Amino acid sequence: MKSLKLITLFLAVFLSAACTEWAVDSTNQGWEYFESGDISSARTSFEDATSWDPSYADAYNGLGWCDLLEDYLSSAIGNFKSALSYTTSLVDASAGAAIAATDLGQHSDAVSYADAVINSDPSYLFLHYSKVDIKVIRLVKAKSAAADGDFSTALAEIQVIEPSFSADASTPQGQSDILEKIEDLITALY
Repeated sequence: MKSLKLITLFLAVFLSAACTEWAVDSTNQGWEYFESGDISSARTSFEDATSWDPSYADAYNGLGWCDLLEDYLSSAIGNFKSALSYTTSLVDASAGAAIAATDLGQHSDAVSYADAVINSDPSYLFLHYSKVDIKVIRLVKAKSAAADGDFSTALAEIQVIEPSFSADASTPQGQSDILEKIEDLITALY
């Protein structure tokens, strides 16, 4: 009987490790598809990874980015939150969540996610999609801060991107200038 318990325990440990390895492989394949622009195949690989290991954070991160690029913003937020619930230090998930939250009008959440990225990696670049970098994250923070009426924070983020910009965040004209600059930067970065 003791021998049977040991064999069962060994098999459980072995299968658990194998499932995680398969999740890693599926996720890596998903990122390859993602980088080539095949979002549908990437999504399938990331979903496979979550089937192999339901706690594998980067698979949820990949699903979040697929959702984000396909404009399924609520689903993207859900997947990024899942990724962050398993690994709070996954900067790419915080970056994606910041973008999705600002587009959903969840501005205080967007600022929090953006702060997590800025504080973790001040020179952030999303390696799987080079259009997303620290400037985009700072712009997301500026946009959401301004939407929440925090024009001083918005101005500070704009000035990191464009140090020569100046406005008085306490006046209606300055606030208008800040909003206009945010729109100009969005156009320039996208």
